Amino acid sequence: MASGESADQERTEQPTGKRRDEARREGQVAKSVDLTLAVGLLGSLGFHGLVAGSFVTDALAVFQDGFRVRPRGDFTIDQAMTLAAETAFAVARLGWPFVAVPAVLTIAVQLLQTRFALSSKALRPQWNRLSPREGLSRLLSWRGAVECLKAVFKLVGVGAVGYYTIRSDWPLLLSLGAGGTQTTLATLGRVVWDLWLAVGVSYLLLAGFDYAYQWWEHERSLRMTKKELREEVKHTEGNPLLRGRMRALHRQMATRRMMTEVKKADVVLRNPTHYAVAIKYETGQMRAPRVVAKGARLMALRIIDVARKANVVVVENPPLARALYKSVPVGRDIPRELYRAVAEVLAYVYSLRGPRS
Repeated sequence: MASGESADQERTEQPTGKRRDEARREGQVAKSVDLTLAVGLLGSLGFHGLVAGSFVTDALAVFQDGFRVRPRGDFTIDQAMTLAAETAFAVARLGWPFVAVPAVLTIAVQLLQTRFALSSKALRPQWNRLSPREGLSRLLSWRGAVECLKAVFKLVGVGAVGYYTIRSDWPLLLSLGAGGTQTTLATLGRVVWDLWLAVGVSYLLLAGFDYAYQWWEHERSLRMTKKELREEVKHTEGNPLLRGRMRALHRQMATRRMMTEVKKADVVLRNPTHYAVAIKYETGQMRAPRVVAKGARLMALRIIDVARKANVVVVENPPLARALYKSVPVGRDIPRELYRAVAEVLAYVYSLRGPRS
């Protein structure tokens, strides 16, 4: 008994579509913060590479204009406010792309990772996270240990890449004061570019592994126990006993309708007790004779009994009864290959009592 209960508590079942949809609505999706930051970092670098020349030129022009400003007479408050406003406008004009581009890239990568799963539940404050006990339990958990190891690995890996990049560019750094302003800025830009690119690429590689881990962890968290799976099936499809009762009621209703059609049939073919098929044909209203009821064994006997009580002719024709039972559903016209055989039976019935109106 205990082993059965423990098996029910183990998350061994794959998540259902309903479980995945509920997780998405609650904002529980596989995503990596490191991947978002890495793409934003490299995207910013690419944008910086495209506009670096014009940015440096514009920045120098702004600073030169600022140094050329000479207040006439006393430096009044209005002049100070005007200068501050112009400086703020210049800084905003130069710096907004370096804020907007990473922000757009970050949002885009986040939406792509989550496949546009927007949820307000993820934004709601979770007060239990403020509890020291909860925080300590998360730090000491298996997931906390994994996150700690990941942080150390990322720090060591990215730090090593940065160290070797700066080491290779160390001669350039030593020569910064040897040239003029343009040469110094170009050299410094080269060193920053190399460092930014090396750190960004290494961080992106680590972020790819982190996303794979986050996806695996997310899939593992969505797994269900056997008990949860049974409960979901019960809630989705309904109680098994109720479903069985409903199916029984549907069968009873279908049987009643079929027996009503038997009373209106032209003929019932039998084999002799295994199968029974009721056929009806209305000239001008039906393209071909139609099977209005059929049954096997007990149902066949019941059809034959209802037909006899309603004075419907019962003909024993085992091959034709068996062929119609196996190939034609109730409510469908008979196939062309059986037209001749059925027509002979109907002709025989009409000769006995004439066509029914």
